[in-house]
Amino acid sequence: MSIRGAGRVKTGLEPLDKLLGGGFPCGAVSLVYGEAATGKTTLALTAALNHLGEHRAAKTVYIDSDNKLNTGRLTQIAEPRGAGLLRRLHLHTPLSFREQEATLEQMPALDPMDLVVLDSVTGLYRGETVDEEMTYRVNKELNRQLGYISEMAVRSGAAFLLTGQVRSVMDTSQIEPVAPRLLSYWSSTVLKLEKTPEQGRRQATLEKPITSPNAINIWITETGVSASQP
Repeated sequence: MSIRGAGRVKTGLEPLDKLLGGGFPCGAVSLVYGEAATGKTTLALTAALNHLGEHRAAKTVYIDSDNKLNTGRLTQIAEPRGAGLLRRLHLHTPLSFREQEATLEQMPALDPMDLVVLDSVTGLYRGETVDEEMTYRVNKELNRQLGYISEMAVRSGAAFLLTGQVRSVMDTSQIEPVAPRLLSYWSSTVLKLEKTPEQGRRQATLEKPITSPNAINIWITETGVSASQP
């Protein structure tokens, strides 16, 4: 599911990049999931802008399926890194699960070291799982989309970073990604973000591949994500 020897999309946070084996792998699919306000979008934007800053020929395709990307927040994160980086960030906002499919199929040609962010992969899907018959149908479509994403990643060498919403695990206090089996199967990297009692601090746990140690702390700041307390 990944290109052997391919590059990495560094987040710019040394401890997190070390945890990820150098960053999110190119030529593969990575998933970052967690509850609302855990910093999934902020981490994705931080990684995207850091990557654009390191690689002048790279571009980022950002698919805002949640339709919640705040342009003010985007500019706030971009400014310290150079607002000109935003010229190489291509934003798409599908309004339905079918439009998400069309956006993926009409993607511009991707090169190695490009980055595609899908935020979130299950946002529009979740709104269509209203009964058993529709759930079966959209599960098949989600699986097809994820397979297509994986194929694009391998073929182009680009990195695909998906964010995912969560659901409660029945009869427990645990959470898991929406559509956990599909997302785990197609993702070579799975990172979980959780809130902590300390303001701004998040715990990032690498669930796939399994490493030891597999968790670090990161901080959500005005300019993105930091490896140390601001």
